[in-house]
Amino acid sequence: MRACLRQARCGAKFTRMSWVRQRPFAGVLVGALVGPLVGAVLGACSASEGPSGEQVAETTSSGGSAQVTNSSTSAGSSTGGTGSAATVATNTSDGSDAGGASAATGTTSDSSVSTTNADTSTSADTSTGASFGGAPTTSTEDSTTSGTGGSPSGTPVQEERAPVPIARSEHGVTALNGEVYVLGGFTPTVTSSVQVYSPEQDSWRDAADFPVVFHHPNVAAVGGVLYVLGFHAGSGQRMADGSAYAYDPETDSWSERASLPIGTERGASCVTTFEDKIYVFGGTNDIALPDASVYDPAEDSWEALPFMPMARHHCIAAVVNDRIYIVSGRDVVIEEVQTESFVFDPVTLDYEEVAPILTPRGGAAGGELHGRIYVFGGEGNVDDENGIFHEAEEYDPISDSWASLPDMVVPRHGLGAAVIGDRIYLPGGSTRQGIQSQTTHTVFFFETP
Repeated sequence: MRACLRQARCGAKFTRMSWVRQRPFAGVLVGALVGPLVGAVLGACSASEGPSGEQVAETTSSGGSAQVTNSSTSAGSSTGGTGSAATVATNTSDGSDAGGASAATGTTSDSSVSTTNADTSTSADTSTGASFGGAPTTSTEDSTTSGTGGSPSGTPVQEERAPVPIARSEHGVTALNGEVYVLGGFTPTVTSSVQVYSPEQDSWRDAADFPVVFHHPNVAAVGGVLYVLGFHAGSGQRMADGSAYAYDPETDSWSERASLPIGTERGASCVTTFEDKIYVFGGTNDIALPDASVYDPAEDSWEALPFMPMARHHCIAAVVNDRIYIVSGRDVVIEEVQTESFVFDPVTLDYEEVAPILTPRGGAAGGELHGRIYVFGGEGNVDDENGIFHEAEEYDPISDSWASLPDMVVPRHGLGAAVIGDRIYLPGGSTRQGIQSQTTHTVFFFETP
């Protein structure tokens, strides 16, 4: 019965509404009103299956407490051993899509890649990481600060970097101590491998394997330690594992931490950090979930947050001006991409709807740079023969508007993003909806005169 009620609660999109914090009297009143409907809810547990075989339930409200208000919604190839740098540059100051890059679909090659494009201007100690198109996250090593808004200067550029040694997708990605970590994913078989990229050396090295083979992990870094907080283990893509682990780069070793509370296990969430805590929004555990939680590494403890206004997974979270923005993502099946974007206030615990993303997609990667949020790629594109979104887009929290950027040089989904200094690194991913893992690794930045 518990599982059945959870399915009915979370299996469909949530309607926009204001959530009122629970009070004892309100609980009694709601119970009296809802009691006669329990039989109907239980009957809904045999709901028909969606296009992907996922169970879909009727829209319903939940006991989560949050407040949602409407805001202005103005929308403003695998490297495969080539060793060449692909660059796209265009002026997008007017917010229009310059169409600078043609779509490219690549295939994986076993040949090694050597490039000389080492990044030597990224030694700043402000690193953020976004985990995969499976579970895009944004974590901040120096998480007492966040983006403050502003206008990026220069021309947007995309270049290829040393390819990921093992082709992978639906993996975790984060930045730690000025380096990019990739974890698990499909290679195409599921792996426990962890590899580390040095921007200064433009080279990769191996780190200690994760304790199990896994994919779609929720990954973040705080205080010089990397955390994995829930994931999908083995080759299954439906049921989540709520186990949590911490990686210490000093000892190159993993240790167990407090698991996600029972009933909140999930992978493919959108994750970010704020004030040395890790925020986990949405995710999947057989169905799309609206759950939100915050993990305190210092106390090794979890706290439940108000449910998101809509259940979603394969989304992106990023912090700007001390507020957490949640963009992109999808509901149950791949094509059920979600337009709505939200901002969460960690102090008041309220959600507010903001301008919708220009190109709704799930499985994208993204992060904060210069006080703006950048989103790359994704899957669920019914107009593309490979099901991939080529678009890169920029969100400005100050004007609450989106703008188009040049398309990705190698469009893909199931990748991740790590922000180090003034650059966003995008390692791995798939060039076809589903699993077609690549070694492609690109970097996005603004080139100044």
